[in-house]
Amino acid sequence: MKKLRSIAALLPLLLAACANFTSSPSSAERGIDGVMCVGSVNSSTSGLFESINPVLLSTAQMPTDKGGVCAAKVFAATAPVVLYRVFDSSKPYTKYGGWWSLKHPGSSKAQYRVANAICPEWSNLDRLVSCEIRPGTQVVLGTTQSAQCADGSVYPKTSETQVFVPNDGRVGIIHVGNCADEATWP
Repeated sequence: MKKLRSIAALLPLLLAACANFTSSPSSAERGIDGVMCVGSVNSSTSGLFESINPVLLSTAQMPTDKGGVCAAKVFAATAPVVLYRVFDSSKPYTKYGGWWSLKHPGSSKAQYRVANAICPEWSNLDRLVSCEIRPGTQVVLGTTQSAQCADGSVYPKTSETQVFVPNDGRVGIIHVGNCADEATWP
């Protein structure tokens, strides 16, 4: 009887240990439509602390072929974090739009478009600005979701991290500051 109690006491611990060795991917590696994403969200960006905001997350996370992010998490800025945005200068209100990157975009428009699944009809991608997220702002970091473009072409999902900042330049909602216009790009 004593052995049965010992085994019964250990059973929950054994089951919990086994759960950590399952081969199925975590929900963070799947998009909202259940389709696998490429890569995972980097949770160790300096100045960002993981947070919760389901409404903000649902604004940025899109199903397959709709753009946005695939695997994603919400973070709150605890310190200024430098972001980069390539935008369409023919639409000045997009300068402080929603989609940003943690790293400088490099020098190839074609590579940037593929890495971030940006359809040509969405942006001309001809200007670059860098700004800092204001502390206290919540943002979404996620891997790139695939996008189907108007011409029928499809940009596949990638592991490239995108940052969604809930800016709306048309109504003056801007969560970034200390900006530097990096001029014409590339």
